[in-house]
Amino acid sequence: MNSILRLSALALGILLAAASTSPASTIWNGPLITFAKTDFADPFSAANQDRITSDLWLTRGGDHGLFNADTEGGFTHFSSPAGTLWADGTLANYATLSYHDWNTWAKNVHGGPPGTLNVNAVVHIIPDDIYFSIKFTAWSSSGSGGGFSYLRSTPTVAPEPTAGLLLLAGLALPTGKRLRRTRRNLYN
Repeated sequence: MNSILRLSALALGILLAAASTSPASTIWNGPLITFAKTDFADPFSAANQDRITSDLWLTRGGDHGLFNADTEGGFTHFSSPAGTLWADGTLANYATLSYHDWNTWAKNVHGGPPGTLNVNAVVHIIPDDIYFSIKFTAWSSSGSGGGFSYLRSTPTVAPEPTAGLLLLAGLALPTGKRLRRTRRNLYN
């Protein structure tokens, strides 16, 4: 009985330690989706925004670069889209990439947004600490209506709990009930 109690206490300790660790970055390596905004489409219409998270809505006006329609009224050099950083590379090496604001990434690294076409890139959503892959497939030149399209990764579906985790949780649960009964008996 004591060995079961110790094992259950150990399992509970492991579960609590795992739950109390600081959260790691979230990597969206789920299925790719395509987003496209056609030339001259209203950037403030939800249909013309890629609403990636509750506070990151990527779009583009009639010219210039991308902006975050949730927090910005249009593109601003070296700060739009707000809350993001951009880098060449893949999610496999997201932690070692060199990130820039979108303007620097598109213009200085690639000579302008058309130079980003078919480039494997990673976007960091700073407030949520999320990383996703992106690859531009079209970009209308400035003054041509602001059309663009890309492929991007989506959130990964959470895996089902493993049998080992379920066993540990099962061992920890009865222990809590036994400990409460033991405490009640001590104080009564």
